[in-house]
Amino acid sequence: MIDEQLVLLETPSWTWSLFPNQSYLGRVQLTLRRQCDGSLARLTQEEWADLHLCLGTYERFLDTLFNPDRFNYEQLGNVWTQVHVHAIPRYSRSVIWQGITVEDSRWGDHPLPEPPTPLDEAATMQLAEKMRQELQNTSG
Repeated sequence: MIDEQLVLLETPSWTWSLFPNQSYLGRVQLTLRRQCDGSLARLTQEEWADLHLCLGTYERFLDTLFNPDRFNYEQLGNVWTQVHVHAIPRYSRSVIWQGITVEDSRWGDHPLPEPPTPLDEAATMQLAEKMRQELQNTSG
């Protein structure tokens, strides 16, 4: 369930992809590269270590782009059982991407149910490209 057009980065254990619904600007899904159904408890030590590096990189990277007020992480697996983690930036204020104002209408509450995405497909693809380029510049 990864849209290849939204892939941002691959690490030894994880594929980063921009989440299609950008109601939380900069939301990313980290998907374990090896097949593994279930929960985070099934990760190897190497996968845990790589996830830790990914989350730190993600937070520093997104701080430079949009400066979120906090980060939420979820690993559910109810719809798609492959191990994946949702990295959800949260904002107490409006954020603007290419003239589109994004409001975190659920600030101070659980991020689900997620509001409709304010970005159309073209803007989402542009955001993915921008994030992909910035990540490549910072990581290598």
